[in-house]
Amino acid sequence: MLFLLTRFFPVDGPVISGYAMIFLYMIMPIEGLLSALPNISSAKVAIERINAINEDLPPENMLPAQQAASFDDIALDGVTHRYYRDREDEVFTLGPINLSFMPGELVFLIGGNDSDKTTLAKMLVGLYAPEGGRIILNGKPVNEAERDIYRQHFSVVFSDFYLFEALHGLKLEGLDSRAQGLLKALHLDHKVKIEKGVFSTTELSQGQRKRLALLVTYLEDRPFYVFDEWAADQDPVFKDVFYRQLLPDLKAQGKTVLFISHDDRYFHLADRYVKLDYGQLVEEGKGDQLQHASHERVSLE
Repeated sequence: MLFLLTRFFPVDGPVISGYAMIFLYMIMPIEGLLSALPNISSAKVAIERINAINEDLPPENMLPAQQAASFDDIALDGVTHRYYRDREDEVFTLGPINLSFMPGELVFLIGGNDSDKTTLAKMLVGLYAPEGGRIILNGKPVNEAERDIYRQHFSVVFSDFYLFEALHGLKLEGLDSRAQGLLKALHLDHKVKIEKGVFSTTELSQGQRKRLALLVTYLEDRPFYVFDEWAADQDPVFKDVFYRQLLPDLKAQGKTVLFISHDDRYFHLADRYVKLDYGQLVEEGKGDQLQHASHERVSLE
């Protein structure tokens, strides 16, 4: 079109070439903008729904969900979950999984990248409903009507976590002082302050943001904690603090902790480990046995 216009308007060839180059460079950003329009529309709808929920919340910004103080046992009884994997172009099946947890246990969940550890964790905490089998809480199956109450047993930090700027759903009385003490323990008190349940900033490194997410789980004070590769972004010093101080402290409080990890240096701290391989539970044992086996493999290499 540009070069056809030169027949009607006296424009130099170099000028036309310059305009052509500009339009060529603009094509990709414009295509990106147009392809993003559906996502922008979906985000707008989601924001409107969130705002509507916020308007219905009590003035204290407290959620009415019932918090679980403890449990006797949680069991996965033959649970399965199926979904489509683009890379393999096939339907992948997790399970059937038979697994149980007791109060005060520290359990490491290990396995390769394709073993589906995170999917298992999401099914355990109630984010995914099992397509087969049952989740059993204190000897009773968890049905759909009880799923929200069941979720209140868990505090979770997934690898793709989202950090809100405020401590939503927590009682504000004494919250700031407790949070400030945790900030100091997590070596963040020089970076972040908390006032009326709001962080002064969340503009931090990925490792520091994970520490803030950990702080939120501590304040929630649930009986079961799930951490998905939490220590992967931490420096060696604080990683050691996490494994040797924070996790044993949760265990001493009677909390159950499921930790997805590849840090074999700390396997001996676990009461037991669970290994997945391509969606199947293939091995269980004591943590110190796993570390011993890991050291043997290294020595053979």
